[in-house]
Amino acid sequence: MKFEAIMKLWTLITTLTAINQLKTTGTYIFDKHFKNKGKGVLGRTAKLKIKKGAGIVLKSIAPGADRLVDDLGDVYELTIELPRFGKSGQILAHEINEYESLEGKAKAEAISLKIKEIMLEHKNDYMTTYEHMATGALFGKVVDGVGKVLFEFRTTAAPIEFKGKKIIKAYDEIDQALVDELGTEVPYDIYASPEFISSVADNAEAAGLFDKNDNAQWKDEGSKRVLIVHGKKYIPFRGSWTDENGNIKRHIAEREAVVVPLSEDVFDFIYGRADHTDALKAAPKMFFAAAPEKMEKGKGWSIETETKGIPYCVRPGALIKLKYSA
Repeated sequence: MKFEAIMKLWTLITTLTAINQLKTTGTYIFDKHFKNKGKGVLGRTAKLKIKKGAGIVLKSIAPGADRLVDDLGDVYELTIELPRFGKSGQILAHEINEYESLEGKAKAEAISLKIKEIMLEHKNDYMTTYEHMATGALFGKVVDGVGKVLFEFRTTAAPIEFKGKKIIKAYDEIDQALVDELGTEVPYDIYASPEFISSVADNAEAAGLFDKNDNAQWKDEGSKRVLIVHGKKYIPFRGSWTDENGNIKRHIAEREAVVVPLSEDVFDFIYGRADHTDALKAAPKMFFAAAPEKMEKGKGWSIETETKGIPYCVRPGALIKLKYSA
């Protein structure tokens, strides 16, 4: 079978199925909080309903962006144009000549493997971008891949202070704040700066908690060394983001932390159809891949992929701020 005949076997359905089934290297934040939340929309825009909660205000949206904000009492409704990310891969003429030296099943398998390698590379890049956006969403700020703030929320509530009090007392304050916001107690993790975790560990050490039936302990979880005190997990977070001017900014400031509820009601993810004529033939998918297309002047074949989505926090008021003053 000729190379072109094999490429024509890669129909739109085949490519869509393949790219959405390919396993990526995995992400930490997106996989944990957003992976199973996806909802597809047909248009280029989506309506994000974000609960105001206690003292939540919209701080900023990207200047000049096509976004509408409606104040619906206890909800902000943002009409937002979904950020679009696309990539193009090629199988060039000299590579095609190499494949033509193969025969039968070996040729078809080699070409299929090449197409999947291109799509997997694209998909890993897309997931890196979504992880970047999801990390920002954990802290009320959604930032695209080039550092542009798409939108940001902030809370007027004062951070819960850990200094000078028993750790269990601080937990009582966190639990009450979550009940005030969500109406019920929910489990949560604490994403914290290294300085915050060190101070909590010193507090636990002074209280003898490391010696009392594992009330406090260090535990390795993958690449992270987390602190667990009275059943609550402190996850070290050193992540930063680079704004449009090239300035590096920490997601969590020194000696601060953020409570991240493990609740289905706090985070969401919306994706839309790709800006490609073939996408109109199928329902919205998180990842889109068109059927391979011949390039001009016999240069080879192109593999076009795209994703268009946004992870965001539905209840930014549930992201309780903490601090451990020096």
